Amino acid sequence: MTDTTLTLPHFIIIGAMKSGTTSLYRYLDLHPDVDMSRDKETDFFVEEKTWQNGLNWYAAQFTGEDKVRGEASPNYTKSRDFPGVPERMAQLVPDAKLIYIVRDPVKRAVSQFKHSYILGTLDAEPESFHGTHEYSHIMDASHYARQLEAFYEYYPKEAVLVLDFDDLITDPQVVMDQVFDHVGVSRQQISDLGAQNDSNELSKIPAPVLRFVQSPLGKQVAALVSREMRDKVRGMLARGKQRQPPKFPDTLMEAMKSDLTTDIDQFRALTGRDFSKWLV
Repeated sequence: MTDTTLTLPHFIIIGAMKSGTTSLYRYLDLHPDVDMSRDKETDFFVEEKTWQNGLNWYAAQFTGEDKVRGEASPNYTKSRDFPGVPERMAQLVPDAKLIYIVRDPVKRAVSQFKHSYILGTLDAEPESFHGTHEYSHIMDASHYARQLEAFYEYYPKEAVLVLDFDDLITDPQVVMDQVFDHVGVSRQQISDLGAQNDSNELSKIPAPVLRFVQSPLGKQVAALVSREMRDKVRGMLARGKQRQPPKFPDTLMEAMKSDLTTDIDQFRALTGRDFSKWLV
């Protein structure tokens, strides 16, 4: 049994990576009745990440104030490398509302590749990328049906709000009204946040600094600093020469489309949405 006195989340943004989860987190964090986790990505339900930190650590991510609590961890929808997340989540927060924001699966994968390249955590060149372990890891997050079906085993469909990144970009107020309704808070007028988790900014920060921030020690250090101060420091560090990721060859793009077709057809069937502007 879960200790009901613990400050656990009422809703969780489960992904997808490079699809606007940071923007959702920031918009929700500005709502007076929402308490977002101290760390944007707690990764608590990932056994290979912070699950071993324990329930008290997770509960301490929230202020304990009488608000609707939430967090956002895109690693929750990477079932190939991080299995078991929906089951662990359902054991602790079975009544949680889930938010799954997706984007064109090919563009999302390309964005993640470029993000990893800029961070210096990916050495593969596009020409030799197809079929590698890292390719499978990145493409897994674009297999939206696979990820969604894993959660549908433990959560009813009405508990999961599926959003399109393109809608968030073109009409953020409409999308956030859906989010506010889903998590059970009043609608609030939002303002433009600008680019969030922007690869252009990250590409100007020295790669060793970015790798340190992503390390366990780096995350411990970051946890001691407010989000506002982290944003200021990131802006101060983004003064170097911009690192440019390589261009994707057309043959790789076509291979990615082919590898994703079956899953995305199933995703459309699961959601009843056509996502007509997607490349696949």
